[in-house]
Amino acid sequence: MNPGADVQAIDALQDWHNAVCLFRDEALDALGSISLEIRRAFDWIDEEGKAWHREMREAEQAVHTARQELNRKKTPTFDGRMPDTSVEEKSLARAQARLRFAEEQIDVCRKWAVKLPKLISEDYEGPARRLGNFLEADLPVAIAHLAARIEALHRYTQVTPAAAPPAPATPEGPQ
Repeated sequence: MNPGADVQAIDALQDWHNAVCLFRDEALDALGSISLEIRRAFDWIDEEGKAWHREMREAEQAVHTARQELNRKKTPTFDGRMPDTSVEEKSLARAQARLRFAEEQIDVCRKWAVKLPKLISEDYEGPARRLGNFLEADLPVAIAHLAARIEALHRYTQVTPAAAPPAPATPEGPQ
């Protein structure tokens, strides 16, 4: 009697099936995480822009105050001498530098608020959409097909071969 089918790689196929299922789940989670990170980046740029606008208003106030101090200090004393205004001038220069820096940062935030959506659209959204469609539509079909093949192989290994018919007798005569 012949032994049953000698299929030995079913466990390897089952491991592959499990790995593909795990890959799909992890890839979907990764796409979701990336979407959250992108949203977080947009929110961060928006928050930074607002923070720099507040900083700019504070710097404008500091410039205004420093100018007033400088103008007040520039008035001659009772004896007609001009007082030293170097401290007030340095204070005004620092306040103006702080204002310029805040304005530059607002421009940077504004540029990134325009640039980031374009970069994401060009470099990420297309490939991510294709991967998402593959993970949602094509891969489940392939996983189901692989599971069906594995099940078919399991059923095949359970089949016992039928007894082989006896070999026909061949006359052994001179030819």
